[in-house]
Amino acid sequence: KKKKNSKLLRIGEVSEWLNISRSTIYKWVNDGEFPEPVVLGQDDGKRSATRWREEEVQEWLETRPRGVQG
Repeated sequence: KKKKNSKLLRIGEVSEWLNISRSTIYKWVNDGEFPEPVVLGQDDGKRSATRWREEEVQEWLETRPRGVQG
């Protein structure tokens, strides 16, 4: 089914929202532990911009464990 319109977040916005570093976000994406970004523009990486769908980050956040992990 088609996704509803969602705000696209820049890496800085995701980093600030979750209070984690940009490098941690990219590591989690590479490890398959965080939603893949949407790549806008050229796909050669030189003139592209990556954005995350707000609802995907929200869904990911809702799956995280709660409480003290031990």
